[in-house]
Amino acid sequence: MNKQFFKNVITFFLLILAIPSWAELISRVDRTEIGANETLQFTLRYTGQAVSGEPNLKPLEQSFEIISTSRQQQYSWVNGAAKSSTDWKILLLPKRQGAFTIPQLSFKGETSKAISVLVKPNQTGSAATADQPVFIETSIDKSSAYIQEQIILTHRLHYSVQLQDISISDFKIPDALIQQIAEQRFTQRIGNKNYTIIELKFALFPQAAGKLTIPAQRFTAYETSGSQFGGFFSRGNRLMRVTEEKSIDILPRPIHVSINNWMPSKGIKLSEKWSNNSNTLTTGEPITRTIIISANGLTAAQIQPLPLIDDPAFKIYPDQAELVNNKTNQGIVGTRSQSIAIVPNSTGQITLPVIEIKWWDTQNNRLQTSRLPSRTFSVIASKNIPQNSRENGINVASEKQLNLSNTDSQPLAIIRWSLSLNALLIVAIIGLFYWKRRPLPKSVTPKAEITGARQYLKQIKSQASEDKLSAMRNSLLLWGAEVFPQQPPRSLNQLALLMNNPILQEQLNLLDQHLFKAEIDKKIAVDTSGIIQQLKSYVPEKNTANGQFKNLRSLYPTGDSQ
Repeated sequence: MNKQFFKNVITFFLLILAIPSWAELISRVDRTEIGANETLQFTLRYTGQAVSGEPNLKPLEQSFEIISTSRQQQYSWVNGAAKSSTDWKILLLPKRQGAFTIPQLSFKGETSKAISVLVKPNQTGSAATADQPVFIETSIDKSSAYIQEQIILTHRLHYSVQLQDISISDFKIPDALIQQIAEQRFTQRIGNKNYTIIELKFALFPQAAGKLTIPAQRFTAYETSGSQFGGFFSRGNRLMRVTEEKSIDILPRPIHVSINNWMPSKGIKLSEKWSNNSNTLTTGEPITRTIIISANGLTAAQIQPLPLIDDPAFKIYPDQAELVNNKTNQGIVGTRSQSIAIVPNSTGQITLPVIEIKWWDTQNNRLQTSRLPSRTFSVIASKNIPQNSRENGINVASEKQLNLSNTDSQPLAIIRWSLSLNALLIVAIIGLFYWKRRPLPKSVTPKAEITGARQYLKQIKSQASEDKLSAMRNSLLLWGAEVFPQQPPRSLNQLALLMNNPILQEQLNLLDQHLFKAEIDKKIAVDTSGIIQQLKSYVPEKNTANGQFKNLRSLYPTGDSQ
């Protein structure tokens, strides 16, 4: 039995050694005519045993780019004869158009045959490519554009065979910003075939004048094999399609248009919202105006900010602008929302001027203006704030003057002496009163600022109890402006940072989320009592020139009813 076993082993090795004498090197391609943006599947088969070693593929690089290479080996025993073969599958992309020859290749003393291939120009239009199972179309929506104007780039991959693992390469343009805006998949009948179409759209924003070149991109996929394993189709051949390179002329900004007014767009709209629709305002009480700028074909970052209004009749406290980009199938619509708190200073009437924005109309090639009309408000005195002392003083003086003019029974000199002595007596009494009541140590917090802060805290507490959170937010900023007159906060987050209070920062962030993100989450709870407590417990820190008075008393001492 051992003799028979050794005979079989010897016979097997003799057959293995005999295989190379029957070997040959075979080359073939999946097509002999291809488009300039299509790949070619080249297969090289060695029918002998190739345990090690690789064929030299350098000659292929003269006319083709080698995209990928894979190796497969097969062994079989048929009718007592051993067979072995090795396949190299090579994906080739032509470097240019024209007639080429895949040269002879050599491996282990065997040589393959040369193959002629014709690379045709790219076919355009669905009718010209209807006979191809996979093809791609590329287009741009305009032949020229201004600097920073939106350009829409569209790729459409068509395929009538089953594909899997479809991907597209990234691409960069040095002088342009790129944003993908849409991806759609649908079917279309072309000729007598049904094609699945993957459509990708990109918005490009050129940043320099001149010639803009949009480089080619590569779509890669695998054909789905007919065989199944475990209920899944296995991968077939890898294929690639390359998009067409595009060029477009970028025009500079017109000389007569200021860079501050340069917003190339299909259309810009201005709108506004108010926290209170009444035409009557109250001194010291804020009203919030939100101005929304919507630009078709611009990102929100490209929209120029609005100039601030400077008017002694009122103070303004702008909040941080909110920038949003809405991506549609036609491009990007940028939106800039700016909220501004307006606080009247005195009674009477105030008029907010017309707001104008100039922009470049890319459809009509001219400068356009969008505007918001002016608006006039009547301002009444606040019930919580005392009447202006200056007005009272004028009224008293007028009454005294009237009384003096009607008093003929006393000599004018006696009246003057009497008034002077009374004034001196009043000054002495006031001085004695303040000398007795002066605090030790003296606070360096200005009394006027403390009084104003307390007044706004009253408003905050009242608005919190009535659940007027938007008005409460504006009053918080006004409170911060009184406490930090050298650096008035423009947002709640900045107020919390100035107070160096992480707990208050978290609570104020919740307030902002409740007001500005209500559509997303309506369950955000705001602890208004906690916010008020943090304000009342705040102790300002301020150094004098000699470094004293670092630890100051609270704005609202314990037991204060404020």
